[in-house]
Amino acid sequence: MNPILEWLRGGDLRSDGLANEVADIVLENPSLFDEVIAGLDENDEVIRGRTGDALEKIARVKPELLHNHLPKIIRIAEKDTVPMVKMHLAMILGHLAIYEESIDDLTTCLLRLLKDESVFTKSWAIVSLCIIARKYPQKRNRIIERITVYGMDDSIAIRTKVRKALNLLTNDEVPFPKGWIKSEHIKGL
Repeated sequence: MNPILEWLRGGDLRSDGLANEVADIVLENPSLFDEVIAGLDENDEVIRGRTGDALEKIARVKPELLHNHLPKIIRIAEKDTVPMVKMHLAMILGHLAIYEESIDDLTTCLLRLLKDESVFTKSWAIVSLCIIARKYPQKRNRIIERITVYGMDDSIAIRTKVRKALNLLTNDEVPFPKGWIKSEHIKGL
């Protein structure tokens, strides 16, 4: 295990550990990025969860570092069993919406994540799909159609998220709710 990942181990997933510090180090030294993304391949769920957290914070500022690893991010988002990993990867996919050439892959993965058992994963998949729908209006109808189904979800949180998402996607004057946009490069949608 590389030294950066040592910072992400120990304890349990109720704590972010040193994910913020790892993100800050990589933002200052992007050459260390490969050491961090390697954490997604670790057997330790805590390391994978905190790696996802650190990567999401990196993607807010330097999405280009993650875009080069999009196939891996999508593969892990669809197969990992840890909700914290999937939630952060769903958030990352929204940060990567600036890359038009990747929109079909991003959209397909996020639509699959809507079926996840985790409320957090579903919730962030909805947010990221809203980012895509606002940025690429040609995707809007398909996304609205797929999100609408979750208006009857068992989770009140998901039903509320869907209601806000549909309002956002059917009225261009409605701003994104506070906390939905975490990247400077996609603010203003």
